[in-house]
Amino acid sequence: MDWIRLGNSGKDLTGVGGRMRPVSPQELATHNTQNDAWLAVRGRVYNITHYLPYHPGGPEELMKGAGIDATQLFDKVHPWVNFDSLLSKCLIGPLRHSMPSAEELFDTSNPPPKSDRLREPSKAQELVRKSMENLANCITPVKKKISSRSEENVKGSPPSKIMQSLIQSSDLPVSISRRAASSPIKTIQKEEVPALRYDWIQTSAKLTMSLYTGPLANPGGCARITEGVLLIEVATNGWLRQLKLVPEEKLQEPLQLRVYAESGKIDVTAFKSDPKIWKGCGEVTLGVATRVSSPRTVACRVAAVGQVTHDTSLMTLQPLAGTVVVPIGHHIRVHMTVSGAECIRSYTPVGEGWTSQDDLTALKLAVKKYSTGTLTPRLTALRIDDIVTLSGPYGNFQLQKLKLVKKIYLIAAGTGITPMLGLIKFMLARSNPRCELAHLVFFNKTEEDLLFNEYFENMSQDDER
Repeated sequence: MDWIRLGNSGKDLTGVGGRMRPVSPQELATHNTQNDAWLAVRGRVYNITHYLPYHPGGPEELMKGAGIDATQLFDKVHPWVNFDSLLSKCLIGPLRHSMPSAEELFDTSNPPPKSDRLREPSKAQELVRKSMENLANCITPVKKKISSRSEENVKGSPPSKIMQSLIQSSDLPVSISRRAASSPIKTIQKEEVPALRYDWIQTSAKLTMSLYTGPLANPGGCARITEGVLLIEVATNGWLRQLKLVPEEKLQEPLQLRVYAESGKIDVTAFKSDPKIWKGCGEVTLGVATRVSSPRTVACRVAAVGQVTHDTSLMTLQPLAGTVVVPIGHHIRVHMTVSGAECIRSYTPVGEGWTSQDDLTALKLAVKKYSTGTLTPRLTALRIDDIVTLSGPYGNFQLQKLKLVKKIYLIAAGTGITPMLGLIKFMLARSNPRCELAHLVFFNKTEEDLLFNEYFENMSQDDER
Protein backbone atom coordinates (compact mmCIF):
# COMPACT_ATOMS: atom_id res chain seq x y z
CA MET A 1 0.00 0.00 0.00
CA ASP A 2 2.90 2.36 0.76
CA TRP A 3 4.37 1.64 -2.67
CA ILE A 4 1.05 2.44 -4.33
CA ARG A 5 0.87 5.71 -2.36
CA LEU A 6 4.40 6.61 -3.47
CA GLY A 7 3.50 5.88 -7.09
CA ASN A 8 0.45 8.14 -6.86
CA SER A 9 2.33 10.96 -5.12
CA GLY A 10 3.51 12.53 -8.38
CA LYS A 11 7.17 11.81 -7.68
CA ASP A 12 9.24 10.96 -10.77
CA LEU A 13 10.17 7.30 -10.16
CA THR A 14 11.77 6.93 -13.60
CA GLY A 15 14.63 9.32 -12.88
CA VAL A 16 14.51 10.56 -16.50
CA GLY A 17 11.61 12.99 -16.29
CA GLY A 18 8.97 10.42 -17.15
CA ARG A 19 9.66 10.59 -20.88
CA MET A 20 9.65 7.22 -22.63
CA ARG A 21 12.86 6.49 -24.51
CA PRO A 22 14.76 3.41 -25.69
CA VAL A 23 17.66 2.12 -23.58
CA SER A 24 20.65 0.27 -24.97
CA PRO A 25 22.26 -2.67 -23.14
CA GLN A 26 25.40 -0.55 -22.73
CA GLU A 27 23.48 2.19 -20.92
CA LEU A 28 21.53 -0.36 -18.85
CA ALA A 29 24.78 -1.91 -17.60
CA THR A 30 25.90 1.43 -16.07
CA HIS A 31 22.92 1.52 -13.67
CA ASN A 32 23.82 -1.31 -11.28
CA THR A 33 24.08 0.20 -7.78
CA GLN A 34 21.49 0.49 -5.02
CA ASN A 35 21.43 4.27 -5.47
CA ASP A 36 20.93 3.93 -9.22
CA ALA A 37 19.42 0.59 -10.25
CA TRP A 38 17.79 -0.22 -13.59
CA LEU A 39 16.75 -3.63 -14.87
CA ALA A 40 15.04 -5.01 -17.95
CA VAL A 41 12.23 -7.58 -17.99
CA ARG A 42 10.74 -8.88 -21.24
CA GLY A 43 11.98 -5.99 -23.33
CA ARG A 44 11.09 -3.17 -20.92
CA VAL A 45 13.55 -1.20 -18.78
CA TYR A 46 12.56 -0.03 -15.30
CA ASN A 47 14.23 2.21 -12.72
CA ILE A 48 13.88 0.07 -9.58
CA THR A 49 15.87 2.39 -7.27
CA HIS A 50 12.83 3.54 -5.30
CA TYR A 51 11.23 0.07 -5.33
CA LEU A 52 14.17 -1.72 -3.67
CA PRO A 53 13.00 -1.12 -0.03
CA TYR A 54 9.53 -2.45 -0.90
CA HIS A 55 10.62 -5.72 -2.55
CA PRO A 56 9.29 -8.62 -0.41
CA GLY A 57 12.40 -10.70 -1.09
CA GLY A 58 14.72 -7.89 -0.01
CA PRO A 59 16.87 -5.42 -2.00
CA GLU A 60 19.74 -7.90 -2.33
CA GLU A 61 17.60 -10.31 -4.36
CA LEU A 62 16.38 -7.61 -6.71
CA MET A 63 19.92 -6.27 -7.15
CA LYS A 64 20.88 -9.55 -8.80
CA GLY A 65 19.13 -8.21 -11.89
CA ALA A 66 20.40 -4.63 -11.70
CA GLY A 67 22.12 -3.45 -14.85
CA ILE A 68 21.15 -6.49 -16.94
CA ASP A 69 18.24 -8.13 -18.69
CA ALA A 70 16.67 -9.95 -15.72
CA THR A 71 13.99 -11.82 -17.65
CA GLN A 72 15.44 -15.27 -16.97
CA LEU A 73 15.95 -14.51 -13.28
CA PHE A 74 12.39 -13.15 -13.01
CA ASP A 75 10.91 -16.23 -14.70
CA LYS A 76 12.79 -18.53 -12.33
CA VAL A 77 11.47 -16.86 -9.18
CA HIS A 78 7.94 -15.56 -9.80
CA PRO A 79 6.86 -15.41 -13.45
CA TRP A 80 3.21 -15.03 -12.43
CA VAL A 81 3.74 -11.58 -10.85
CA ASN A 82 2.20 -8.69 -12.82
CA PHE A 83 5.44 -6.69 -12.88
CA ASP A 84 4.23 -4.33 -15.61
CA SER A 85 1.43 -3.05 -13.38
CA LEU A 86 3.55 -3.05 -10.23
CA LEU A 87 6.39 -1.06 -11.82
CA SER A 88 4.35 1.01 -14.29
CA LYS A 89 5.47 4.31 -12.71
CA CYS A 90 9.13 3.20 -13.06
CA LEU A 91 9.03 2.42 -16.79
CA ILE A 92 11.82 4.17 -18.73
CA GLY A 93 11.28 2.61 -22.13
CA PRO A 94 11.97 -0.39 -24.37
CA LEU A 95 15.29 -2.21 -24.36
CA ARG A 96 17.02 -1.50 -27.67
CA HIS A 97 18.45 -4.82 -28.84
CA SER A 98 21.80 -4.94 -30.58
CA MET A 99 23.79 -8.02 -31.46
CA PRO A 100 27.53 -7.96 -30.67
CA SER A 101 29.86 -8.23 -33.63
CA ALA A 102 32.02 -11.28 -34.21
CA GLU A 103 35.13 -9.17 -33.62
CA GLU A 104 33.84 -8.16 -30.20
CA LEU A 105 32.90 -11.70 -29.21
CA PHE A 106 36.02 -13.48 -30.46
CA ASP A 107 39.63 -12.45 -30.74
CA THR A 108 41.40 -15.29 -32.51
CA SER A 109 44.60 -13.41 -33.27
CA ASN A 110 46.37 -14.66 -30.19
CA PRO A 111 44.50 -17.54 -28.49
CA PRO A 112 45.83 -18.49 -25.03
CA PRO A 113 47.26 -21.97 -24.47
CA LYS A 114 44.97 -24.60 -22.96
CA SER A 115 46.65 -24.43 -19.58
CA ASP A 116 46.06 -20.69 -19.48
CA ARG A 117 42.30 -20.71 -20.14
CA LEU A 118 39.72 -19.70 -17.57
CA ARG A 119 38.45 -22.45 -15.34
CA GLU A 120 34.99 -20.86 -15.61
CA PRO A 121 33.27 -20.23 -18.98
CA SER A 122 34.64 -17.15 -20.70
CA LYS A 123 32.58 -14.04 -21.18
CA ALA A 124 32.34 -14.73 -24.90
CA GLN A 125 31.02 -18.25 -24.27
CA GLU A 126 28.43 -16.94 -21.82
CA LEU A 127 27.36 -14.25 -24.28
CA VAL A 128 26.95 -16.80 -27.07
CA ARG A 129 24.92 -19.07 -24.79
CA LYS A 130 22.63 -16.26 -23.70
CA SER A 131 22.21 -15.04 -27.28
CA MET A 132 21.23 -18.51 -28.43
CA GLU A 133 18.70 -18.80 -25.61
CA ASN A 134 17.10 -15.49 -26.41
CA LEU A 135 18.40 -13.37 -29.27
CA ALA A 136 16.75 -10.30 -27.86
CA ASN A 137 18.40 -10.59 -24.46
CA CYS A 138 22.14 -10.31 -25.06
CA ILE A 139 24.65 -8.55 -22.85
CA THR A 140 27.12 -6.13 -24.38
CA PRO A 141 30.44 -7.99 -24.60
CA VAL A 142 33.62 -6.86 -22.97
CA LYS A 143 35.80 -5.48 -25.73
CA LYS A 144 39.03 -5.93 -23.82
CA LYS A 145 40.60 -9.34 -24.33
CA ILE A 146 41.18 -11.41 -21.18
CA SER A 147 44.59 -13.01 -21.01
CA SER A 148 47.23 -13.95 -18.49
CA ARG A 149 49.34 -11.02 -19.72
CA SER A 150 46.71 -8.44 -18.87
CA GLU A 151 48.26 -5.96 -16.46
CA GLU A 152 44.97 -5.46 -14.65
CA ASN A 153 44.53 -9.19 -14.15
CA VAL A 154 47.99 -9.59 -12.69
CA LYS A 155 47.31 -6.84 -10.19
CA GLY A 156 43.98 -8.42 -9.26
CA SER A 157 41.88 -5.33 -10.00
CA PRO A 158 38.10 -5.41 -9.39
CA PRO A 159 35.83 -6.89 -12.10
CA SER A 160 34.35 -4.55 -14.67
CA LYS A 161 30.69 -3.59 -14.48
CA ILE A 162 29.87 -6.12 -17.21
CA MET A 163 31.70 -8.85 -15.29
CA GLN A 164 29.88 -7.82 -12.10
CA SER A 165 26.61 -8.22 -13.98
CA LEU A 166 27.68 -11.69 -15.11
CA ILE A 167 28.65 -12.63 -11.56
CA GLN A 168 25.32 -11.39 -10.20
CA SER A 169 23.31 -13.44 -12.70
CA SER A 170 21.88 -16.35 -10.71
CA ASP A 171 22.31 -18.94 -13.46
CA LEU A 172 26.08 -18.41 -13.78
CA PRO A 173 28.83 -19.82 -11.55
CA VAL A 174 29.30 -17.87 -8.32
CA SER A 175 33.07 -18.32 -8.19
CA ILE A 176 35.33 -16.78 -10.80
CA SER A 177 38.98 -17.28 -11.70
CA ARG A 178 41.65 -14.75 -10.72
CA ARG A 179 42.53 -14.59 -14.40
CA ALA A 180 39.13 -12.99 -14.97
CA ALA A 181 40.27 -9.99 -12.94
CA SER A 182 38.77 -11.10 -9.65
CA SER A 183 40.77 -11.07 -6.46
CA PRO A 184 40.30 -13.96 -3.99
CA ILE A 185 37.21 -13.69 -1.82
CA LYS A 186 38.15 -12.88 1.74
CA THR A 187 36.27 -14.49 4.59
CA ILE A 188 34.42 -11.90 6.62
CA GLN A 189 35.21 -12.54 10.25
CA LYS A 190 32.87 -9.95 11.68
CA GLU A 191 29.45 -11.42 12.43
CA GLU A 192 26.65 -9.47 10.82
CA VAL A 193 23.40 -8.83 12.65
CA PRO A 194 20.47 -9.96 10.45
CA ALA A 195 18.21 -7.21 9.16
CA LEU A 196 14.49 -7.17 9.89
CA ARG A 197 11.91 -5.24 7.89
CA TYR A 198 8.15 -5.15 8.25
CA ASP A 199 4.98 -4.25 6.39
CA TRP A 200 1.28 -4.49 7.17
CA ILE A 201 -2.05 -5.00 5.45
CA GLN A 202 -5.61 -5.00 6.79
CA THR A 203 -9.19 -5.95 6.14
CA SER A 204 -12.14 -4.80 8.18
CA ALA A 205 -11.84 -7.95 10.32
CA LYS A 206 -8.10 -8.48 10.79
CA LEU A 207 -4.62 -7.02 10.65
CA THR A 208 -1.58 -8.86 9.25
CA MET A 209 1.98 -7.84 10.10
CA SER A 210 4.58 -9.16 7.64
CA LEU A 211 8.20 -9.41 8.79
CA TYR A 212 11.03 -10.01 6.32
CA THR A 213 14.19 -11.75 7.53
CA GLY A 214 15.85 -12.44 4.16
CA PRO A 215 15.83 -15.40 1.75
CA LEU A 216 16.47 -18.83 3.36
CA ALA A 217 16.96 -17.22 6.78
CA ASN A 218 14.85 -20.08 8.25
CA PRO A 219 13.25 -17.93 10.95
CA GLY A 220 11.46 -19.08 14.07
CA GLY A 221 9.55 -17.04 16.56
CA CYS A 222 6.47 -16.38 18.61
CA ALA A 223 3.71 -13.80 18.88
CA ARG A 224 1.38 -12.78 21.70
CA ILE A 225 -0.87 -9.95 22.84
CA THR A 226 0.06 -8.55 26.26
CA GLU A 227 -1.97 -5.71 27.82
CA GLY A 228 -3.27 -4.73 24.39
CA VAL A 229 0.20 -4.67 22.80
CA LEU A 230 1.15 -7.11 20.01
CA LEU A 231 4.65 -8.51 20.60
CA ILE A 232 6.38 -10.50 17.85
CA GLU A 233 9.75 -12.15 18.46
CA VAL A 234 11.76 -13.45 15.51
CA ALA A 235 14.87 -15.64 15.83
CA THR A 236 17.34 -16.22 12.98
CA ASN A 237 20.74 -17.91 13.33
CA GLY A 238 20.96 -17.30 17.07
CA TRP A 239 19.80 -13.66 16.94
CA LEU A 240 16.53 -12.44 18.42
CA ARG A 241 14.61 -9.36 17.24
CA GLN A 242 11.34 -8.02 18.67
CA LEU A 243 8.64 -5.98 17.00
CA LYS A 244 6.26 -4.15 19.32
CA LEU A 245 2.96 -2.83 17.97
CA VAL A 246 0.69 -0.53 19.94
CA PRO A 247 -2.36 -0.93 17.67
CA GLU A 248 -4.60 1.91 16.60
CA GLU A 249 -7.49 0.05 18.20
CA LYS A 250 -7.92 -3.19 20.13
CA LEU A 251 -6.74 -6.54 18.76
CA GLN A 252 -7.73 -9.93 20.05
CA GLU A 253 -6.53 -13.52 19.86
CA PRO A 254 -6.26 -16.13 18.48
CA LEU A 255 -3.16 -15.13 16.54
CA GLN A 256 -2.19 -16.92 13.35
CA LEU A 257 1.48 -17.28 12.47
CA ARG A 258 2.76 -18.51 9.08
CA VAL A 259 6.33 -18.73 7.75
CA TYR A 260 7.35 -18.67 4.07
CA ALA A 261 10.69 -20.46 4.27
CA GLU A 262 12.15 -19.54 0.86
CA SER A 263 11.62 -15.78 1.15
CA GLY A 264 12.07 -15.71 4.94
CA LYS A 265 8.76 -13.89 5.47
CA ILE A 266 6.66 -14.29 8.62
CA ASP A 267 2.97 -13.30 8.64
CA VAL A 268 1.29 -12.67 11.99
CA THR A 269 -2.48 -12.17 11.74
CA ALA A 270 -4.58 -10.76 14.59
CA PHE A 271 -8.33 -10.14 14.66
CA LYS A 272 -9.84 -6.72 15.29
CA SER A 273 -12.22 -6.41 18.25
CA ASP A 274 -14.25 -3.80 16.36
CA PRO A 275 -14.39 -4.69 12.64
CA LYS A 276 -13.58 -1.63 10.54
CA ILE A 277 -10.82 -0.10 8.42
CA TRP A 278 -8.11 1.73 10.37
CA LYS A 279 -6.22 4.80 9.18
CA GLY A 280 -2.93 3.14 10.17
CA CYS A 281 -1.70 0.06 11.97
CA GLY A 282 -0.56 1.94 15.09
CA GLU A 283 2.84 2.68 16.63
CA VAL A 284 5.57 0.19 15.68
CA THR A 285 8.89 -0.20 17.50
CA LEU A 286 11.72 -2.50 16.35
CA GLY A 287 13.98 -3.67 19.15
CA VAL A 288 17.74 -4.13 18.83
CA ALA A 289 19.08 -7.57 17.94
CA THR A 290 20.26 -9.65 20.89
CA ARG A 291 21.94 -13.01 21.11
CA VAL A 292 19.67 -15.91 22.11
CA SER A 293 21.16 -16.90 25.45
CA SER A 294 18.97 -19.93 26.21
CA PRO A 295 15.93 -21.74 24.77
CA ARG A 296 12.52 -20.45 25.78
CA THR A 297 10.09 -22.40 27.95
CA VAL A 298 6.37 -22.21 27.20
CA ALA A 299 3.33 -23.80 28.78
CA CYS A 300 0.87 -25.35 26.31
CA ARG A 301 -2.71 -26.55 26.53
CA VAL A 302 -3.67 -29.82 24.88
CA ALA A 303 -6.16 -28.71 22.21
CA ALA A 304 -6.72 -32.06 20.47
CA VAL A 305 -5.53 -35.67 20.47
CA GLY A 306 -5.81 -37.86 17.37
CA GLN A 307 -4.26 -40.98 15.86
CA VAL A 308 -1.72 -41.26 13.05
CA THR A 309 -1.22 -45.02 13.30
CA HIS A 310 -2.22 -47.78 15.73
CA ASP A 311 0.48 -46.75 18.25
CA THR A 312 1.25 -43.12 17.33
CA SER A 313 -0.81 -40.16 18.51
CA LEU A 314 -0.99 -36.69 17.00
CA MET A 315 -1.09 -34.14 19.81
CA THR A 316 -2.13 -30.56 19.08
CA LEU A 317 -0.62 -28.20 21.66
CA GLN A 318 -1.75 -24.59 21.96
CA PRO A 319 0.73 -22.21 23.70
CA LEU A 320 -1.02 -20.35 26.51
CA ALA A 321 0.69 -17.09 25.52
CA GLY A 322 0.22 -16.50 21.80
CA THR A 323 1.54 -18.77 19.07
CA VAL A 324 4.94 -20.29 18.21
CA VAL A 325 6.73 -21.38 15.02
CA VAL A 326 9.77 -23.69 14.95
CA PRO A 327 12.35 -23.34 12.11
CA ILE A 328 12.66 -26.14 9.56
CA GLY A 329 15.07 -28.82 10.77
CA HIS A 330 14.83 -27.75 14.43
CA HIS A 331 13.05 -29.45 17.33
CA ILE A 332 11.52 -28.80 20.74
CA ARG A 333 11.64 -30.70 24.02
CA VAL A 334 8.76 -31.92 26.16
CA HIS A 335 9.24 -31.67 29.94
CA MET A 336 7.21 -33.79 32.39
CA THR A 337 7.72 -34.80 36.00
CA VAL A 338 7.68 -38.58 36.43
CA SER A 339 8.10 -40.11 39.91
CA GLY A 340 9.51 -36.85 41.24
CA ALA A 341 12.12 -36.48 38.49
CA GLU A 342 12.04 -34.39 35.33
CA CYS A 343 11.78 -36.45 32.13
CA ILE A 344 12.67 -34.82 28.79
CA ARG A 345 12.13 -36.02 25.23
CA SER A 346 12.78 -34.28 21.89
CA TYR A 347 10.20 -33.94 19.09
CA THR A 348 10.09 -32.20 15.73
CA PRO A 349 6.70 -30.52 15.21
CA VAL A 350 4.62 -31.60 12.23
CA GLY A 351 4.17 -28.59 9.94
CA GLU A 352 1.46 -27.49 7.55
CA GLY A 353 -0.06 -29.85 5.01
CA TRP A 354 0.42 -33.12 6.90
CA THR A 355 -2.87 -33.27 8.79
CA SER A 356 -6.52 -33.02 7.82
CA GLN A 357 -6.82 -29.62 9.52
CA ASP A 358 -4.03 -27.06 9.57
CA ASP A 359 -4.08 -24.92 12.71
CA LEU A 360 -1.76 -21.90 12.37
CA THR A 361 -1.92 -21.24 16.11
CA ALA A 362 -0.71 -24.60 17.46
CA LEU A 363 2.16 -27.10 17.49
CA LYS A 364 1.53 -30.72 16.45
CA LEU A 365 3.62 -33.60 17.78
CA ALA A 366 3.61 -37.19 16.51
CA VAL A 367 4.19 -39.24 19.67
CA LYS A 368 4.75 -42.99 19.45
CA LYS A 369 3.67 -44.83 22.59
CA TYR A 370 6.08 -47.37 24.08
CA SER A 371 4.41 -49.58 26.68
CA THR A 372 7.65 -49.82 28.68
CA GLY A 373 8.59 -46.18 28.13
CA THR A 374 8.97 -43.64 30.90
CA LEU A 375 7.36 -40.63 29.26
CA THR A 376 5.29 -41.66 26.23
CA PRO A 377 2.55 -43.59 28.13
CA ARG A 378 1.90 -40.49 30.24
CA LEU A 379 2.21 -38.08 27.34
CA THR A 380 -0.26 -39.96 25.13
CA ALA A 381 -2.64 -40.26 28.08
CA LEU A 382 -3.08 -36.47 28.30
CA ARG A 383 -6.54 -35.16 27.57
CA ILE A 384 -7.92 -31.91 26.18
CA ASP A 385 -7.14 -28.85 28.40
CA ASP A 386 -4.27 -30.64 30.20
CA ILE A 387 -1.08 -28.56 30.45
CA VAL A 388 2.35 -29.62 29.19
CA THR A 389 5.66 -27.70 29.20
CA LEU A 390 7.79 -27.28 26.08
CA SER A 391 11.19 -25.66 25.53
CA GLY A 392 13.14 -24.69 22.45
CA PRO A 393 13.71 -24.44 19.63
CA TYR A 394 16.91 -26.49 19.45
CA GLY A 395 19.16 -27.19 16.46
CA ASN A 396 21.56 -25.49 14.09
CA PHE A 397 20.29 -26.60 10.68
CA GLN A 398 20.44 -23.82 8.06
CA LEU A 399 18.38 -23.71 4.87
CA GLN A 400 21.29 -21.97 3.16
CA LYS A 401 22.86 -25.43 2.84
CA LEU A 402 20.09 -26.30 0.37
CA LYS A 403 20.41 -23.12 -1.67
CA LEU A 404 21.78 -24.80 -4.80
CA VAL A 405 20.53 -28.34 -4.16
CA LYS A 406 18.26 -29.72 -6.89
CA LYS A 407 18.16 -33.37 -5.79
CA ILE A 408 17.70 -34.37 -2.16
CA TYR A 409 17.85 -37.83 -0.59
CA LEU A 410 16.21 -38.34 2.81
CA ILE A 411 16.65 -41.33 5.13
CA ALA A 412 14.33 -41.84 8.12
CA ALA A 413 12.95 -44.54 10.39
CA GLY A 414 9.71 -44.55 12.39
CA THR A 415 8.90 -41.21 14.03
CA GLY A 416 12.24 -39.97 12.71
CA ILE A 417 10.22 -39.03 9.63
CA THR A 418 9.02 -35.81 11.28
CA PRO A 419 12.18 -33.72 10.59
CA MET A 420 11.89 -34.70 6.91
CA LEU A 421 8.32 -33.47 6.49
CA GLY A 422 9.25 -29.80 6.50
CA LEU A 423 12.21 -30.41 4.18
CA ILE A 424 10.03 -32.25 1.65
CA LYS A 425 7.43 -29.46 1.58
CA PHE A 426 10.15 -26.82 1.31
CA MET A 427 12.01 -28.52 -1.54
CA LEU A 428 8.91 -29.25 -3.64
CA ALA A 429 7.55 -25.72 -3.18
CA ARG A 430 10.84 -23.93 -3.81
CA SER A 431 11.00 -21.78 -6.93
CA ASN A 432 14.68 -20.85 -7.30
CA PRO A 433 16.20 -23.20 -8.19
CA ARG A 434 13.41 -25.70 -8.61
CA CYS A 435 13.85 -29.13 -7.07
CA GLU A 436 14.28 -31.95 -9.60
CA LEU A 437 13.96 -34.95 -7.26
CA ALA A 438 13.02 -35.66 -3.63
CA HIS A 439 13.85 -39.28 -2.78
CA LEU A 440 12.79 -40.74 0.58
CA VAL A 441 14.02 -44.01 2.08
CA PHE A 442 11.64 -44.71 4.99
CA PHE A 443 12.21 -47.70 7.30
CA ASN A 444 9.37 -49.25 9.35
CA LYS A 445 8.62 -52.60 10.98
CA THR A 446 5.33 -53.20 9.13
CA GLU A 447 3.17 -51.38 6.60
CA GLU A 448 0.71 -50.36 9.32
CA ASP A 449 3.55 -48.48 11.06
CA LEU A 450 3.98 -46.08 8.13
CA LEU A 451 3.31 -42.53 9.34
CA PHE A 452 1.54 -40.10 6.98
CA ASN A 453 1.51 -42.78 4.28
CA GLU A 454 -1.61 -41.46 2.51
CA TYR A 455 0.00 -38.04 2.20
CA PHE A 456 3.15 -39.52 0.64
CA GLU A 457 1.02 -41.52 -1.79
CA ASN A 458 -0.99 -38.46 -2.81
CA MET A 459 2.14 -36.35 -3.23
CA SER A 460 3.86 -38.91 -5.47
CA GLN A 461 0.74 -39.15 -7.62
CA ASP A 462 0.36 -35.37 -7.92
CA ASP A 463 4.07 -34.56 -8.43
CA GLU A 464 6.32 -36.74 -10.59
CA ARG A 465 9.38 -35.50 -8.71
